[in-house]
Amino acid sequence: MKRYFLSLFLIASLNIYAEKNDKNESNDFDYSSFELSIIQTDTTDIGAKISFPLPGSLYIVAERRAEEIDSQNGSYEKIINSARLGIHAGIGDIFSSISSRGLKLNIKNIFDVYAELGIKGTAYETNINSFSEDDSKANAIAGIRFGNPKGWEGKFFIDFSKDAEVVRKECPVGQVCTQSVEFTLDDEADKKFGAGILYNVNKRSAISIEMSSSKLFDTSLKIGYLINF
Repeated sequence: MKRYFLSLFLIASLNIYAEKNDKNESNDFDYSSFELSIIQTDTTDIGAKISFPLPGSLYIVAERRAEEIDSQNGSYEKIINSARLGIHAGIGDIFSSISSRGLKLNIKNIFDVYAELGIKGTAYETNINSFSEDDSKANAIAGIRFGNPKGWEGKFFIDFSKDAEVVRKECPVGQVCTQSVEFTLDDEADKKFGAGILYNVNKRSAISIEMSSSKLFDTSLKIGYLINF
């Protein structure tokens, strides 16, 4: 399933790149919007995301999403709240020119580079033993956007944040425990790799499809509707 979706995203991304209009500069990409989304992991959940522009190339992102995880340790729900400060720029603006031994190469803004850094708080809840615990970690995302800001867009990204997995701790042999099973948080990082396609219906609205893969779930599919400011 994961390879199937990755193949579709790769083909669509190549088509978006091939159809890119040279008249549309990379810095035309919109980083101010409100998005409502449906997220498919082990179950179907919902999410919301809002992005506000700041002076220059800066912007602020606030996001909330729910994920239901089914693993060998049982089922549990993750409520994720995150806030990040982002910055973006066209690749041509970053490397305006390259000079070497008198040879000068101009680089066009064929894609946009963006990076976001902030904090992510995660609440874990399960009906087994009424386990509930909050976990806050640094959240960093980096990626590229390409295509037509007035039509089809594509993106690839990496989420460097850590997602602690809930693991089951059995009662030691020979000891008497008040509860037969206890849940604790695993400290291992869960990096996410993802890709997305966005279609700008008009100046104020867009539809997005995004897929990511992580250690906790094989494939996460998100379908969203965006209102651009």
